[in-house]
Amino acid sequence: MPTITRANWSVEYGWSRSSGLRLEVCTYAGIGVIANASVPFVYVNYEGDAAGPFTDELRSTHNTVDIRRIMFGFDLRVTYDLYGPDYLYEHIWRFQEDGQFGSAIVIHGPGEEIAGRHTYHLPFRYDLGISGKSGDSFQRRLGGGGWADVDFEGRHVPLNPGSRGDDWRVIDKSSRRNASIRARAGDDAELWALRYKPIESWASWGAVTPAVPGSPGSVPAVYDDGQTVQDTDLVVWYIAHVPSVDRISVCGPWFRLDGYPMREPHDDHDHDHDHDHDHDHGHDHDHEH
Repeated sequence: MPTITRANWSVEYGWSRSSGLRLEVCTYAGIGVIANASVPFVYVNYEGDAAGPFTDELRSTHNTVDIRRIMFGFDLRVTYDLYGPDYLYEHIWRFQEDGQFGSAIVIHGPGEEIAGRHTYHLPFRYDLGISGKSGDSFQRRLGGGGWADVDFEGRHVPLNPGSRGDDWRVIDKSSRRNASIRARAGDDAELWALRYKPIESWASWGAVTPAVPGSPGSVPAVYDDGQTVQDTDLVVWYIAHVPSVDRISVCGPWFRLDGYPMREPHDDHDHDHDHDHDHDHGHDHDHEH
């Protein structure tokens, strides 16, 4: 499996036939952050049931991964084009040297209609491994700026949608290392905190959903059985609900690490180990200015 080591990160990545570019083990400063992550599908429904609904698998006519150097970090970037230009998605996984990271999907559309009367629903799944074992806890932001434990699995919405503040975090209380999560403005986002389950993990490789993600009978609600989300192995599902009125849209969560060893800015001594894969499948471009 290809690995890139750069900007204080080591990131393993690979392809799933139905859910495109996935992340596997990712570490920051040699310490675990992500066990695996993916966007399993895109669900599209239409106002008045004019068409669909459709579940778009994130598939491509080729599996080229662009590795793009940016200021203070790098991107992994792919294009999902199997369904043609009317259903084009671009996917970016971004990693920055100060411990920030995230995922974004650019929705190009227009799909079945061009009047902006359909909605895209995109689930971003992150199996985080902050503690390195089953010792992570989920917390939500309080109105006064502090954090509160959440006892059980379930759905959450941002406290102040569109603000610069982080809304939730996954923390290893023994080390105080944590990853906080911010919802993107315009995503109409919800976040589900779940305890890891093998069936939930398997389905993340490319699920077929009968209803809007987040609703009863669909992912990730079907995996919520009231388990604790304290001192356990955690998975978070971030779901963006994006109306097509803007025609071209961007969605996805943003993360920030705290409690990890941090590098000084401009301390650029990156080492690339992505040369161990065939460059038919990955191209390294230097876009740093």
